Formats: sequence, structure tokens, C-alpha cells
Amino acid sequence: SKRRELQDKLDALMLETIGQRLDAGEIIKRITTAASDKLDFFIFADDWLKHTNIKGKKNYQSMLNSLESYLGQRKLPFTAITYKMLKQYEEFLSSKPRAQSLYLGQIRHLYREAARTYNTDYEQAIKNDPFQRYRVPRQVLKKGVRALSQEQLMKIYNFKGRPHGRAQLARDCFILSFSLMGMNSVDMYNATICKDGVICYNRTKTKDRRSDSAYIEVRIQPCISELYKLYKGSARVFNFYRRYSCAYDFNAALNKGLKEVGKSVGIDGLNFYQARHTFATLSRNLMRFSKSDVDEALNHVGGMDLADVYIKKDFSIINDNNAKLLEKLFKG
Repeated sequence: SKRRELQDKLDALMLETIGQRLDAGEIIKRITTAASDKLDFFIFADDWLKHTNIKGKKNYQSMLNSLESYLGQRKLPFTAITYKMLKQYEEFLSSKPRAQSLYLGQIRHLYREAARTYNTDYEQAIKNDPFQRYRVPRQVLKKGVRALSQEQLMKIYNFKGRPHGRAQLARDCFILSFSLMGMNSVDMYNATICKDGVICYNRTKTKDRRSDSAYIEVRIQPCISELYKLYKGSARVFNFYRRYSCAYDFNAALNKGLKEVGKSVGIDGLNFYQARHTFATLSRNLMRFSKSDVDEALNHVGGMDLADVYIKKDFSIINDNNAKLLEKLFKG
């Protein structure tokens, strides 16, 4: 009977929350939790996004919008998330391999977060995890395809746009990124410390996942000193924070500007992240720098963990390499 069911839930709740103080409203909410076929993925996801501090919230929101578009409604019971449904959504995203990997991985993450939230030792509100069978597709990137050739880089370097225009800003920031060892736009936007011509920052993308907080020091080389002065900030290293309300808007503006640059110099699909790929490729293939030095310059996690424990990091090595690269490219 319904009364027996509620009594069982209450007994289980009392065991689960020994030592905790729950008010009447919380008890009622917990024991009258909807059955699994009433629990909705979108409702859970929206609530989760309100309370999480995870990076990339906008990507999760994009996934939810895409999923809504696929379903034709913003409603999805957890019981409807099956192997077949996931494969069909994967097919829906077949023309977007990056979204396939990202969105389906996010669905898996939220599904398991919901299971941790709703399931107890005594009741499985969300059952039969489909991700035990379903494998999220991995995005396979062809190595080096984002890197520009030396000739293409020089076309961007020599590009002259309208003063203070978006294309000129995009060109300048592309060259800054390349010359600062592939510095990301979000780090160019956020960096606050520059001492004696050296920018000191923690890479935003990985600082929370690394024991060294992804710290790096990048010397401002003579060939970009004028660009540095042009965009020098006061509260931060660069003044981009005065022009754009957030790093996301700044990056979007750069990619729009680079479309104009690319159209002008004959490079299809030019985007800001190619500055980082090009720096890595030319450092290795043109200058013959070691892969480990290129990795360190990109502020990647080292592959020689034990050696890293013993060796005190000396950023002058990668900065000296960078000086040689820029000297060859821009003054050769």
C-alpha cells in the first residue's frame, strides 16, 4: 500500500541520516521523491548548473539546448536515456565530431551525478546505467592540421588592417599569442603580473588540475615590445578587459576578426588557437627544439615526473628558445 511504501522510505531515511537534523519539509520531500520514471534529466541538469562551480557551464548549456532540439521538447525522463537513445543522439551529431564527444560525455557525467544524488543504499531511483554499455565517442584529431605554415604565418604578420579595427586587433593578438609561446586568449585577458618584462601567470585551463598550478613565466621578446606597449593595461597585463566584459567575448571577437584577416590573406577557417599550434609546430620542425622543451613552453604536464621532482624549473631555457624562433622568423 501507499502507506507502507512511505513508511519504508521513512525508515530507510532515518537509518541513512543518523546523527543529522532534518526539518519536516525536508523529510516530506525525501520520502515523497518521485519514482524513477518521473525524474527528469533537464530538471536535474538545470538545478545542478545553478549550484556547480565547474568550468565550462556554457558548454553544458549548449549541450542541453542541442538535446532539446533533437528531442523536440525540454523533457527527458531518466528512464528514457537508453543505449538506443544515446546512439540515435550520437547519429544526430554525426556532422559535429567535437560535439559528439563533448555533449555525450556531459550527459554521462550528469547521469551519474543524478544517480549519486537520488540513489541511496536502500533505494535505486535511477537504475540500469546505459553508460556501462554505451561508449562515448572520442574525437580523433589529425596531428598538426591546425598549424599554419611559415609562409602563412608571415602573411598574418604582414597584414595591415584598419587602425583600431577588429581585424587589426585580431592580427595583433594572434602575433602576441604566437610570440608568447602560444598563450591562450583567456590568459591574455586575465593575466595580472608582469615583472621586468616577464609575464607570470597560471594557465587557466589546467591550473586547478596540476600540483604546480600550471605556472609559467614568459619573456616579452623585443619583436613584440611595441605591441605590448600598445595593449598594455594597468590592473592587468593587457587592456583587453577594458574592451570586453569577459574572456569569452574577447575570444569570440578575435575569431570574428581573424575571419576578416584570413579572407584577406587567403587562409580559410583561420582561428585564434592556430597561433598555439603554429608555435608548437615551428618550434619543433623549423628550429628542431626537443619535444619536451616544446611541451614545457606550451605549459603542458611534463612526461618525466620523477625528473621534475629533482629539477628546479628554469624558464630561461624555453624563453631563450623562443627568442631564437622569433629572431629567425621576424628578423631573418
